Amino acid sequence: MLLIFFGLTGTFPCMAQTADEYEKQGLSHFRKAFYEATPRKDKAGAAAEYREAEKAFQKAIEKNPRRVEPYLHLGRTYFVQKKYEKAATRYREALKLAPERKEICLQLASALEMGGDYAGAVDVLKQLREKETDERSIQILDDFIEKLKRKY
Repeated sequence: MLLIFFGLTGTFPCMAQTADEYEKQGLSHFRKAFYEATPRKDKAGAAAEYREAEKAFQKAIEKNPRRVEPYLHLGRTYFVQKKYEKAATRYREALKLAPERKEICLQLASALEMGGDYAGAVDVLKQLREKETDERSIQILDDFIEKLKRKY
C-alpha cells in the first residue's frame, strides 16, 4: 500500500515470479522469435529470443513441474530450432503428465521422425493407435506407420 502511495508500483526483481508468469514470458519471447525475428531473417535476434523463451519455460517447469503446458511450449521451442532430441525429451515428459492427450503423442512422434529416429516414432504411433477408437484415425495412423517403417 505504501509503495502505491509513493508511485513505486510494478514488479521488483526480489519478488518471486509464478510459474504462470514465467510461462507468459516464455510465450512472449517465443512469439518475438518465431513471428518477428525469423520472418525478418534476423537469426541472431531469433536465437536470443529462443534462448530467453527456453529459460522462462524451464523456470515455469521448476516452479510447477506438474503442469504440462510449459513442457509442450519448451518442446515446441526446441522443435522449431531443429533441436529434435531435446524436443522429444520434453514431449516425453509432457506425455507422462498427460498420457490421455493424443496430440502429445503426435508431437513426440514428429520430433522423433525429424530427428531420424524412425523406429522410435513408429513405437509412439503404435501406442497411440492402441488408444484410438476412430476407424479413420486408425487407418491414417496405420498408413503413417507403414510410411515410416520404409525409412529404416
